[in-house]
Amino acid sequence: MIADIGAIVEVTPWDDVWVQRGPEEKAEFLGDCTPFTFRVESHLYDGQLFYGICGPILDGLERYRNLRCNIMIRADATDWRIETESECAFKVCPNQGVRSHSFDWFCHPDATKGGGFPLYGRFGGLREISQVQA
Repeated sequence: MIADIGAIVEVTPWDDVWVQRGPEEKAEFLGDCTPFTFRVESHLYDGQLFYGICGPILDGLERYRNLRCNIMIRADATDWRIETESECAFKVCPNQGVRSHSFDWFCHPDATKGGGFPLYGRFGGLREISQVQA
């Protein structure tokens, strides 16, 4: 399933990806929706509330090399423990992101803070492409 530690997940952006290259730089948009894959390495929690997963990028465009993907649930009815396809908000950056409590719900694009720069993000689809081997 999508949330299984060790699962390989493909993310496909649904729109132009935004990027912020540094803390003082304005975000720009990249017109490229090329999919990328990552391995689920950890779960994202806010207290007891599961809101996403994170792990290293394995394959995709050069700009994502050596970065980590953080994906966050966009709909409160989503249960990635039993689903193999879904939608998500994603942020790709050098480190694991953290929850920003400035927003009431984690599905808002600014409800998480990226872990460094460059920081890529947007909304997209995801699907498990490789199950965890027993």
